[in-house]
Amino acid sequence: MDKILEILRNKWLKLAVSLFSLGLPAFLLFVDWLAFAYYLEPVNEVPLFLLYVLVNFIFAGIMFYTRRQIITRVVVCITPLIAFVLLIIAFGQWYLIVPPVVVCAFTFLAAGTNETLKTILGTVYLLMFVVGTLVYLTMLHFNLTVQTFLQLSECDISKRSEDYSYSPDNTYRLVMYIDDAGNQRSLTSYYVEKTADDIDLPYLHCYKHLYSQKVLVTMDQSSVVYKWIKDNELYIDGRPKNIDDIFAQAEELRNNPKEEEEEEAPEILTYYESHDFNEEEYYGPSETVTMAVQNEPIPDEETYE
Repeated sequence: MDKILEILRNKWLKLAVSLFSLGLPAFLLFVDWLAFAYYLEPVNEVPLFLLYVLVNFIFAGIMFYTRRQIITRVVVCITPLIAFVLLIIAFGQWYLIVPPVVVCAFTFLAAGTNETLKTILGTVYLLMFVVGTLVYLTMLHFNLTVQTFLQLSECDISKRSEDYSYSPDNTYRLVMYIDDAGNQRSLTSYYVEKTADDIDLPYLHCYKHLYSQKVLVTMDQSSVVYKWIKDNELYIDGRPKNIDDIFAQAEELRNNPKEEEEEEAPEILTYYESHDFNEEEYYGPSETVTMAVQNEPIPDEETYE
């Protein structure tokens, strides 16, 4: 027993083990990315949560064992910031947030960091968590998320339907977002996602929704008919859409954003122009008709008799 304790107290062993503490910020960054860009669909929630807690517990044990090593002391100072990002991105998904936040708080307090630095950083992080939570709750009041605020996605994951339709070669996935909002007729948005970027983890399916493309928005979901005609062609709402072209255009816009152009004055059409009115067919070739400008009463046949 004394021999084991002597080995565990070896400073070189602790220094070597402290390298594994770098895995915690890497792991949290990976979870941040999943929460930001993917829709997480658990296959079995209980084993998934236990596995997630176990991973966090292992990192907590490693960092407690090496709490006086320089690498660990640096890591415990930056992990609360990554945990804060997770809080903002995955707000409401507490099974994702609570374990790493507890680990970050425990290791931060237990680490052999300078007490003055620990007090300053602890105060800053505490204020950051409180103020950040309040700001995010305010954003939710206006139906804003981090993705929509950054204009990277318009999808509200909480309104996502898990009734998917896949293309014949499983390259694309059609997803519905149903916003009933207490209305009799719900607002349904149809998006297409690429399946190539999906990730399968133990007990968890991760479907990437970032950069998905909207193909239809309707108030009457029951009247929408959709069907995959080809691997890259979707028939929806009475017309086919080439999905490859839609994603290609979106990627081109992301890579080459256009400068904002001055808005042109809207063209004012006459009543007859807007209704494809044919003067010669209606009045004969010898008639001359004065066009009615927009916003004037629509003339009827008696006006010209």
